[in-house]
Amino acid sequence: MKTLFRFTILVLTLLPAAVATAQLPSQYDLRDVGGQNLVTSVKSQQGGTCWTFGAMAAMEGNLLMTGAWEAAGESGEPDLAEYHLDWWNGFNEHNNDDLDPPTGAGLEVHQGGDYRVTSAYLGRGEGAVRNVDGQSFDTPPDRYRDDYHFFVPRHIEWYVAGDNLETIDEIKQAVIDYGVIGTCMCYDGGFMQSGYIHYQPTSSTLDPNHAIAIVGWDDDKAVAGAPGSGAWLCKNSWGESFGFGGYFWISYWDKHAGKHPEMGAIAFRDVGPPDWDTTYSHDYHGWRDTYTDTGRAFSAFTAVGDEVLDAVGIITTEDETGYAVRVWDRFEGGVLLDLLGSTTGDFSHIGLHTVDLPTPVSLAQGDDFFVELEVLGGGLAFDRTSDVPVLLGASTRTVVESVAAPGESFVRSGSEWVDFTTVDETGNICIKALTSIAGLWVQEPYGLVASGPVGGPFEPSTIQYTLENHDPTTIIYDVTLDQPTTWITLNGPVSGSLEPGSTAVITVEVNSAADALEAGAYVSQIVFTNATSHVGDTTRTVVVAVGEHEIRHSETLDGDPGWTTEGQWAWGQPTGQGGDHGGPDPTGGFTGTSVYGYNLNGDYPNDLPETHLTSTAFDCSGLYGIRLKFQRWLGVEQPLYDHASVRISSDGTNWTTVWENDGEVADTTWVPVDLNISSLADNAETLYLRWTMGATDSGWTYCGWNIDDIEILGVPEVDRGLFSDGFENGDTSGWSSTTP
Repeated sequence: MKTLFRFTILVLTLLPAAVATAQLPSQYDLRDVGGQNLVTSVKSQQGGTCWTFGAMAAMEGNLLMTGAWEAAGESGEPDLAEYHLDWWNGFNEHNNDDLDPPTGAGLEVHQGGDYRVTSAYLGRGEGAVRNVDGQSFDTPPDRYRDDYHFFVPRHIEWYVAGDNLETIDEIKQAVIDYGVIGTCMCYDGGFMQSGYIHYQPTSSTLDPNHAIAIVGWDDDKAVAGAPGSGAWLCKNSWGESFGFGGYFWISYWDKHAGKHPEMGAIAFRDVGPPDWDTTYSHDYHGWRDTYTDTGRAFSAFTAVGDEVLDAVGIITTEDETGYAVRVWDRFEGGVLLDLLGSTTGDFSHIGLHTVDLPTPVSLAQGDDFFVELEVLGGGLAFDRTSDVPVLLGASTRTVVESVAAPGESFVRSGSEWVDFTTVDETGNICIKALTSIAGLWVQEPYGLVASGPVGGPFEPSTIQYTLENHDPTTIIYDVTLDQPTTWITLNGPVSGSLEPGSTAVITVEVNSAADALEAGAYVSQIVFTNATSHVGDTTRTVVVAVGEHEIRHSETLDGDPGWTTEGQWAWGQPTGQGGDHGGPDPTGGFTGTSVYGYNLNGDYPNDLPETHLTSTAFDCSGLYGIRLKFQRWLGVEQPLYDHASVRISSDGTNWTTVWENDGEVADTTWVPVDLNISSLADNAETLYLRWTMGATDSGWTYCGWNIDDIEILGVPEVDRGLFSDGFENGDTSGWSSTTP
């Protein structure tokens, strides 16, 4: 997902209020909805990062409720990276892209933030990313990598309860409909009653200092000193030792929970992988103020490639607000000209909303386009240099600088359009244009690598490709092989037409003719052609690896290979120490005495950031079906707390995780590891290997990584002077083409 300019998913959070009705249950718990748990595990935060944990708990809950996490191909429970948000939110001393250079200024990292900061980060497309992608507290994780998986909400809504809980049912209904809800409180031991029930009276002058997440309620829960009964069931981020398993109660009548105008309650709706590729916006810091002199504005953008404008992101600043979105081709002489698309509607709640265009708009590289927003109620959300209240974790405020340039945002003044920099020199209207790559789109990014012995069988033997038309008009397509090949059959509609948004499924099969192939790797290309415009033309590789894998590279570690080490990674003989939890280190290698290990003299430390062992480059050109094998002696706590992973890269910069611990690992002997890395490593001229220790929390420690006897294996490609079938060049007798 690519981010351009400054995009803003604005989400101020306000809490809906509460008053139970007969239509809603008097008790509700998302941990048991018809026997299903819709809340992810309790986490243990570091520093003043509760606001990141409150937001991610809500997003994770929505992913669980809708099944979008599993539908996206993810395993285990949803687990998003709080500390990636903590580092890359754009409001802090680590990084602020509105500064030149973007060295950062504003909030102190790890020392506070709020849900509005979260919403700006999400809206720009910085995240959210998975915990395994970018979770590091002590050092900033990579801002972006090709292998990151992104999850964004299509809608973020917030509510305010009211002093007398006039609208508490709206929060309750949001919990039922959307899952976990983010909120805030002022945590103070003096407000905590027995049974872990929190109540801050309205007479208290203390501001919020902590973010939490609502997962249920009990109308009958008695709260001493409160005007009435009833309490929210809340998930905390201080580990399972707090409260009852990490949970506690907070009164409906608490001063801030469900009531604070910006941190009251935030619902993340329709969370999933983004439906778009590029986010265009000028408002880097999101909704910092509201302009009420007019309800009409537009933003000007220029397409960076051949794209389709599918949707627009808007912000409604009041409940029950109507809107109109219009996309224009030109702005000349102070007039918007040539309407390309439009839509109207209304939203019930304040917040960020993704508005789909009924007919997508085609954009060519270099095209200027103009997105107009008219709101019928409230005002226009805009970004500007602002005095940011640090509601969570500090008692101070800090100035966060925003920038704007003429020609980016315009507002209506009477009968004229006025450049918004004449209104606020740092201001930009919050309008987002969400585009997808145009033309023919092939959903599956990888090819097929089938392997087996001489004579077969070969597994996997098939792969399906889904073709989709991302253009607003019909396209003609063809699916072919780059050369005649008898051992591949193409099944399905291999040629035809696709209406806008429609799909076709092609099955690629390694057929029985492959049984006659001699040992070696046979390579062919599936060619997907957009015959109408050639936008989106692409290929996928199909490989049949016949026979035994050969060892291309071997590193026994009997001598020091000179790989790059960080922290306590070292080559040498382990000493059998450690094992505070799990087993201790070995006393030697699987073969020989030496290994690469993290802390050869014992356990890894607490609060360890990601720390890497990185190999030199291996040449894997002409090698297919590649597997990475090594011997492992590893101790690491479950990934809720500590992490160990294996990654690979073709350039030494962009890394893909190929293994990570999905539970506690407590090896007490050498364990063989065999990883299929063919989809990323096949035919790579440079292949780098990386073992990562961390991040770890402040609890238990284990012996960490020990590795030995590393091997890279594969099947070498047959001579390219021969056709893939093994026939000599020029002999095409008996070859077949595609099967419709």
